[in-house]
Amino acid sequence: MHRTARRLAVFSAVLALAAPATAPAAAQRLSVGAGVLLSDRPSEPTYNIHFDSPPFYKTRAELMTLSWNDQSGKPTIITEAERSLIDSRHLALDAGAGLLWLEFNDYHPYPILISTAVVPLPVPRTAIVAVGSTQPWQDWEWSLVLKASFMIWAKH
Repeated sequence: MHRTARRLAVFSAVLALAAPATAPAAAQRLSVGAGVLLSDRPSEPTYNIHFDSPPFYKTRAELMTLSWNDQSGKPTIITEAERSLIDSRHLALDAGAGLLWLEFNDYHPYPILISTAVVPLPVPRTAIVAVGSTQPWQDWEWSLVLKASFMIWAKH
């Protein structure tokens, strides 16, 4: 897994050279992140690649998030749609629903409710991100991902 994290870092550095210094909120975006996954199980590190659409009437399709931990060879996949609740220079807060596709379940989808808080940092293209989710049809199992995120590409 550490090899995957190194590849992700190199990929990010190369693509960052072509990315604009800031991305308007209306941009389609590609970002990478690293952080910790908290849930009712022991916490674990997590790494991800995230790709989303430009917003349409304050709703953005999170086209795909690929997420790995130190134990996974294949990623967990998350697809979702989120509605913007707060969108300011200092905080973005979204809420929505989507599907969680887990490797150990042969990628059969689980419905999830999700919310995302993004706090931009003074360093260009970086943010602290908190992603909370719950699975209503799986006894309301919950998770919280706290991560640093780096945007490597944006297109308006």
